[in-house]
Amino acid sequence: MCSRTNAQIAELRNVYQQMYKSSLEKDLIGETSGHFKRLLVSLCNGGRDESMQTDTLRANQ
Repeated sequence: MCSRTNAQIAELRNVYQQMYKSSLEKDLIGETSGHFKRLLVSLCNGGRDESMQTDTLRANQ
């Protein structure tokens, strides 16, 4: 999921729901733990900023 766009992640969630009759997020929460769980659930939400603008001041920090 790390290399997928928000739209691709949304499609992944929809296909997962159709195939397994269960929420991807719910299953990730139930089957993983700790920091890995937090990472996967965050990625599953697909709320990443996809703009191509870079804040150079922030990047230099």
